[in-house]
Amino acid sequence: MKKKDHVKQKGLFVFLFIFLYTICFSQEILIDTQNPNKPIFKAFPIEENYAQPSDVIKVFMVQDNIESQTPLLGLYSKIKDTIFFEPQFELGEGLSFSANFSYRNSTIKKMYKTKPIDNSVVKEISVKEIYPRENKIPKSILTFYIEFPVPMAEDESAYRYVNLLDENKKIIPHVWYNKARWISDKIMMIMIHPGRVKKDISYYENLGEIFTVGKKYYLEITNEIKPLNNNDKLKPFIKEFDIISPINTCPKIIEDKLVFPKKNTSEKLKIIFDRPIEFFSTQIGISIKNYNSGKLIEGKIIPGLYDNEWYFAPDKPWTEKKYVLIFNKHLSDPSGNSLIKPFETTSIKKSYRKYIAKKINFRVIKNY
Repeated sequence: MKKKDHVKQKGLFVFLFIFLYTICFSQEILIDTQNPNKPIFKAFPIEENYAQPSDVIKVFMVQDNIESQTPLLGLYSKIKDTIFFEPQFELGEGLSFSANFSYRNSTIKKMYKTKPIDNSVVKEISVKEIYPRENKIPKSILTFYIEFPVPMAEDESAYRYVNLLDENKKIIPHVWYNKARWISDKIMMIMIHPGRVKKDISYYENLGEIFTVGKKYYLEITNEIKPLNNNDKLKPFIKEFDIISPINTCPKIIEDKLVFPKKNTSEKLKIIFDRPIEFFSTQIGISIKNYNSGKLIEGKIIPGLYDNEWYFAPDKPWTEKKYVLIFNKHLSDPSGNSLIKPFETTSIKKSYRKYIAKKINFRVIKNY
């Protein structure tokens, strides 16, 4: 009898041990939804010295009940026996995700759904600006920039939703280079394939040139370009312009029209060119340094009333007497002509390889 009781007690102890072990060490996923579009996924327990948190928990988007093969990017951290995962970007509305916790040859999953899209409230947004802003554009134009008032989805294939129309408003085929480039989440650059506007570049040879001087064309922005916020919808927009003769020479800075700021102010420095300048090239092609220390002056380049007019707006006041205005080889007009090299040239010159195209030393104005 005692022997049977001992066996029963031993069996009960083993059962209790297994039960407690299962309770204490069973895998679990918790989701902190304080920010519903950027939840924090918690997976536990794991060994405290486990070195690879990214191998333990992965979060996948789920569409039509099919789990994506690529996990979300994000930040991993570990506190004691718990791994935390925070997505790098906010999750959109009306989406489903699967959090997978794999540890010790076992995997558990937990679904997470963001709040549904509220289709009852749709905000229509309009294109803010198109560069070049002029309505007379040279035949040699290479790039257009479309500025939106709100953050967009930054889709590289968005160029497919921009059409170039002829004077009869018929779509001209095979115009754009193979992807859109997003300068920021609000500014998209689309590029005409050089083979359609430049000489000696092979591209759809039978199609010929796009533009004819003296004719009218239209740039159509369709509502297929998606804002980041699902409740925003882009209003279609058309820019009308005329084609003028191509420009194949280098742009120039009109130095006697430079307007310098006052000392100890945050006034903008005004820069004038002899023609319109390409938008993105101003962002990477113009800088200012302290004359004595060589330290870069932080600030931003912003457009003026016309495309040949640009401003440098400093982040902090002008405290020194003397500065250097620097233009590098990337600064160009919308036809691709830089300060030191025309886009279409067959000659090779030493000067074409220079990184700094021009420097202008200037003094700020005394502020009495």
